[in-house]
Amino acid sequence: MFQRPQIEALFAELKSEWQGKRDFEQIHRDVDLGIAYYDAGKSLAGLDDRAVALIEKHKPE
Repeated sequence: MFQRPQIEALFAELKSEWQGKRDFEQIHRDVDLGIAYYDAGKSLAGLDDRAVALIEKHKPE
C-alpha cells in the first residue's frame, strides 16, 4: 500500500515534469486512479503509460 512519502514523491515528480503541459490533467487523473487500483490489487492496464511508469517507479517495495 502506498504511504504518504511515496505519494508525495510521486506527485512532486509528476508536477515537476508535466505541470503546465497539455497532458498534465490526463496523467494526473490516471495517477490518482492508478494509486487506488494498485492499493486494491487491480490491474493498471488501460491507464496512461506515463502514469503507470510513475506509479511503478514510486510504488512500495
